[in-house]
Amino acid sequence: MEEMRQLLDRISDSGIEVPQPVREAMCQLHLEQFTTYDFDGFFHDRPVVFMETENGGVKTISAPHMIVTLLHHLELMPGQEVLLVGSKGGYLAALVATIVGEEGKVIVIDPSEEIVRHTANALVGWPTIDLRHVESIDVAPIELPGELSRVLITGSVPVVPSWMEERIVEGGFVIAPIGDHHSQELMKNERQFDVLHPTSLGPVSFGPVDIVESEPQPLTALEIADLIETLIETCHEMELCEAEELQRLGVIADELRTMMDAEEGDLETFITAHMQDFVQLWPMIQLMFAPTLARPGDVNQDDDSGFFFDEFKP
Repeated sequence: MEEMRQLLDRISDSGIEVPQPVREAMCQLHLEQFTTYDFDGFFHDRPVVFMETENGGVKTISAPHMIVTLLHHLELMPGQEVLLVGSKGGYLAALVATIVGEEGKVIVIDPSEEIVRHTANALVGWPTIDLRHVESIDVAPIELPGELSRVLITGSVPVVPSWMEERIVEGGFVIAPIGDHHSQELMKNERQFDVLHPTSLGPVSFGPVDIVESEPQPLTALEIADLIETLIETCHEMELCEAEELQRLGVIADELRTMMDAEEGDLETFITAHMQDFVQLWPMIQLMFAPTLARPGDVNQDDDSGFFFDEFKP
């Protein structure tokens, strides 16, 4: 696994700590066990797809620098029990199981039956990993251990489910990307003297836990209006458009705000009627709203600024 060793060296050289147990575990496992998709990009510090839905939903194995970051902050030791929320194709669970050893245990819960089936096939021969399907991560699964020491949520959530926080033991913690679907803050909430103390680990860009939620959804009239108004403000500050163009965009945004209860067909008709404006806007919209994603382990990486990222965005 020379390619993996070189990748981890680059990540380490970028300033991200790579604990020796994490290095050894990543050098032991083979990605082809967890995905049937091409994974060459993994060695350029990119996520690797392991599942797609017919409606365009995508789930990935995290980018290597993110895997290293998560495992480092989990503070894993042999014999521990760890709860993973979201399977990540089984790769992350196998890494954790390797580190905590035969006396440890990894419980994985995921709201997608299809992903659970995929992960179960990938994890054949891993007796210390317990994989379970759940209807929702917001409800505590039946027969899940009452106390939790290490919890890692592998997809974006607006808040940590209350049942997880309530079960964290003294000195234990939950790590989760907290925020909306576009960007989050990776938070570590640790219980000290019966109080959960939050620590930010930095900005990240994760997809949702449930693959269904990653399927592209049409924007509402109000969401489109908000986007256009943000674009107007940015274009005005950067002098990217003529005043007449910005005024026209403002009229479109105002009209959209009157269509908050419009049927989907009426919104499509409106957008079609203004298609030329939207076509001209699209390059600027992409530039404004695409996050700057860091790849510190990429052999060609020159700038490690930006969001640390986990998943491709639909």
